[in-house]
Amino acid sequence: MIITDQQGRAIAYLLHEIRPDWPVASLVSLIDKHRDVPSLGALTIAAATKAMERTCQTPAPIFHPGPHWPEAARAQLPRPEPCEDHIGQDAHNCRSCWADVKAGIRPQTHIGKHHEAVSEDAASR
Repeated sequence: MIITDQQGRAIAYLLHEIRPDWPVASLVSLIDKHRDVPSLGALTIAAATKAMERTCQTPAPIFHPGPHWPEAARAQLPRPEPCEDHIGQDAHNCRSCWADVKAGIRPQTHIGKHHEAVSEDAASR
């Protein structure tokens, strides 16, 4: 189902009411990029669920697969982008990238993105 501009704006305003730190214009832009969703109801449930999670800092994870989507809608979601560095891992939550971040060899901004680690020899030159 392709959601309409009016439906997208309605969801954006609803989310902004739940999370005032998420600007309406940013929400509208994000929803416009992901207009092909299983249903308006499924998107509303997934978005509201993510907005209620205080650990969710930005609205981008709304469109990642996960338990915030109703079970009937999960099979209809597009496959997430693969990690550029780790085969078989999804870019948005790559375990190997997170391990690299914790080890101090990858910046958190490069989760799911290609990163050339700088060797200690090269760094000391």
